[in-house]
Amino acid sequence: MKAFNFYTPKTLTEALDLLNQYKGRATVIAGGTDVVIELTERQRDTDCVININKLNELRYCKVEDGKVKIGALTTFTELENDPYIRENVKGLHSCAVHVGSPQIRNLGTIGGNVVNCSVAGDSPTTFMALDATVVLQSKAGKREMKLTDFYANCKKTQIADDELMTEIYFDAPAKGIATATMKLGKRKALVIVVVGLAVLVEKDDAGNISRAQVVIGGVSPKPARLPKVEEYLVGKPVSKATFAPCADMLSDAVREMIPTRASMPYKKEGVKGVSDKTFGRILADFGLQEGGR
Repeated sequence: MKAFNFYTPKTLTEALDLLNQYKGRATVIAGGTDVVIELTERQRDTDCVININKLNELRYCKVEDGKVKIGALTTFTELENDPYIRENVKGLHSCAVHVGSPQIRNLGTIGGNVVNCSVAGDSPTTFMALDATVVLQSKAGKREMKLTDFYANCKKTQIADDELMTEIYFDAPAKGIATATMKLGKRKALVIVVVGLAVLVEKDDAGNISRAQVVIGGVSPKPARLPKVEEYLVGKPVSKATFAPCADMLSDAVREMIPTRASMPYKKEGVKGVSDKTFGRILADFGLQEGGR
């Protein structure tokens, strides 16, 4: 590991000043579950490391003005234990519960997971299904960006060298909205995502689907919305029969996305089971059927 300067700012202003000073030559660390490994294995060449773990102003989960707002330093354990998330955003709660191990959930932060956006990351898929917006801040000011735009470049996110992600937010789910997430891995503990799926379904008073957001993860470099599946669902009744064809549609999507990859045959079959379980959880969230974990 090469020598570098190490800073632990106590305020957001101080952190942004350091990012401006070391623009393009700084590495931000929060929980460190990804960055420490990269530094140790010399995958990052940096002149300074800025530890933002003391910025307690970025630790929160609150509902404000009809939005669920989550500070970038909120850990997965804190998200898992939040009563509002547990009762009202079941997809995000399930995501938090199944990240890594208790130790990783205690350290790993929402901001770190979203900005790092590993192909095997857990939360980006779920947040995209929630149509989330990230808040990015630099010394020059603040800007907001939909997560779909933040991940528009398949090789990197849209965060600038002098910016810090400070918050992610999404519309507080209203009555008639159900969310679910599910991932497939090769083991039962410390699961690394092979295929992930996150779904938001909104139904009208007649019980028909008025909006659907379906996002697949672990297949392409970044999570991807699936417009064909979403368009198929809209206008149909919320039922097991409606959701059943989604398994084959998702399998076709995987084959189209990675036609030559060696993992394609496994993933195109595995996603069928992921689909059935995820949409089973949607039905459970609507109180129509048992969903299971």
